[in-house]
Amino acid sequence: MRLHPFSDGDTFVTFRKITETAVREIEALENDYVLKASPVELEQYYISKVTVTPLTLDAKNHYIDNQKGTPIDVSHDFRRAAFRGERIVVKGTVLSIAIPFTGDAFLWRVRPSTYSLSGHPELEVRDDVVVFNCSFPDDSPEPERLKTEIEKTIRSLSDAVSNLARDVDNHNKEAPQAVRAALQKKLLKAKAAVSAVAGLGIPIKQRSEPATFVLPTRRRESPVSRPAVPKAKFAPEPTLDQREFEHILGVLKSMALVIERSPASFASLDEEAIRTHFLLQLNGHYEGSATGETFNSFGKTDIMIRVDNRNVFIAECKFWRGAKSFSDAVDQLLGYMSWRDSKCALLVFNQTKDSSAVREKMHEIMTARAEQRKTVTYNPNGDSRYIFVKPSDPGRQIQIQTMLFDIPKA
Repeated sequence: MRLHPFSDGDTFVTFRKITETAVREIEALENDYVLKASPVELEQYYISKVTVTPLTLDAKNHYIDNQKGTPIDVSHDFRRAAFRGERIVVKGTVLSIAIPFTGDAFLWRVRPSTYSLSGHPELEVRDDVVVFNCSFPDDSPEPERLKTEIEKTIRSLSDAVSNLARDVDNHNKEAPQAVRAALQKKLLKAKAAVSAVAGLGIPIKQRSEPATFVLPTRRRESPVSRPAVPKAKFAPEPTLDQREFEHILGVLKSMALVIERSPASFASLDEEAIRTHFLLQLNGHYEGSATGETFNSFGKTDIMIRVDNRNVFIAECKFWRGAKSFSDAVDQLLGYMSWRDSKCALLVFNQTKDSSAVREKMHEIMTARAEQRKTVTYNPNGDSRYIFVKPSDPGRQIQIQTMLFDIPKA
């Protein structure tokens, strides 16, 4: 592909079109698709569509890609005797100078916001190199002049690429905000449309999975409930409100202080016994329903909230026994979660002396898993959070908070 570089429109217009195209595509999405898709996966997909990879020019490693003979018109050379209007053509050589580059090749066409008026030679853009030509008459090659000309061209290209990089950086900071805003607006519209249809009271044949919604919370009673809703295309699923999730994690985290203040009391306890202490703390913060408890135990190490016999929140309690045991605990958590927006915590009790190394290993395992879509937060000295989507259950997000508690050995 041969082109005149940095001459087909500026970065402002080009980047704005990229963002506007993505926003229009988001606006055109089917409501059904938006409601069923994983928000994180949808966001990552559209951010990847608007993200531009800046050009980087490996100027130091330029090389002669080709050289061949060519006729050269030297009529303009005042050192040659020529009559007015006479055309003098001599044998010459054309060199093709190649410079390796990386980045989105379309940027070679775009003019940066800051640019030189001196212009650039025509370029041939290939997959990973950009090539320009320079020529000289064979009877007067002048190597030093030729070298200076090549260096000047490379320098001018490098300057233009640097100016482009600043524009690209600004675009890559601003465009994701536009994508997130468009997705949020589309999601609200989709939910409003579903609510409008539901308000008609007309039965619709169920053909797709129900949509997720977040229930409003009152005073800290049971953090989730399932309201009565009319029959509609999307049957709402109970969701643990994000604020309640944060509060639950805060209660769990406060147990670290309890353990620190009374280490001897926990040194001889097993996972099930320690789990009981966490259950007592949690149910002290929430009013139970008819069962008397919002948080219940299931098996030996689990803390959970169940709605309609399905888990809307679960915490798994495990001693750190190495990478495989930790990964098995993650498998167990993922097997429990089935709502569209599930939230859970993995409480790890550490009896080694190097908690930092354990946290690092936990993070390594979490990010290496195929289900991981996003690291929300990673704290090498504290808790971390991840968003998972199971391949067998597309569109359903699972938030997992990993929490490490140091417990002395008996």
